[in-house]
Amino acid sequence: MVIDDTTVPWVPVAHRFETVLSAEMPPAEQITTGFVFVQDGSGRTLLTYVDRPGRGWEIPGGHVDPGEGVEAAAVRELAEETGFELPAARLGLLGFHRITLEEPPPAGYRYPALAHLVFFTATLRDDGPATSPPPGSESTLAAWLTAGEVERHCGHRTWFPLHRRLGR
Repeated sequence: MVIDDTTVPWVPVAHRFETVLSAEMPPAEQITTGFVFVQDGSGRTLLTYVDRPGRGWEIPGGHVDPGEGVEAAAVRELAEETGFELPAARLGLLGFHRITLEEPPPAGYRYPALAHLVFFTATLRDDGPATSPPPGSESTLAAWLTAGEVERHCGHRTWFPLHRRLGR
């Protein structure tokens, strides 16, 4: 089910950027990134903070490395950005962003004309533990934020419509 349809400035040609709730994984060859919403027993979400222009609070995740599955990429990035380790078996699929190019990609564009950014969820029974990005991380901070804090800091993020669906 498409819950949002927009465009984003970081895709260099005409495109559609859809946010989709789905229990079905897109084709592996179209998946470029994996992210994970980890919520604790108090309903807080673990986010990471990147202290660079245009970044700030973000959902942990990143690119799938060659030969890596999207679940493995999501939990690897979670650990690299927050210091929190979680087995891939704990992940549940929430949905994805589907990016469809409506024009030929420019020279050097490294993504397929139809690409998916996949979002997983994981829920802890208890309050989330203290977290800290490991040395060398691009993140400078990781914290468990309430739903109100996530909306205040991240309501403009493309993934926010998916976050709103957590726990429903």
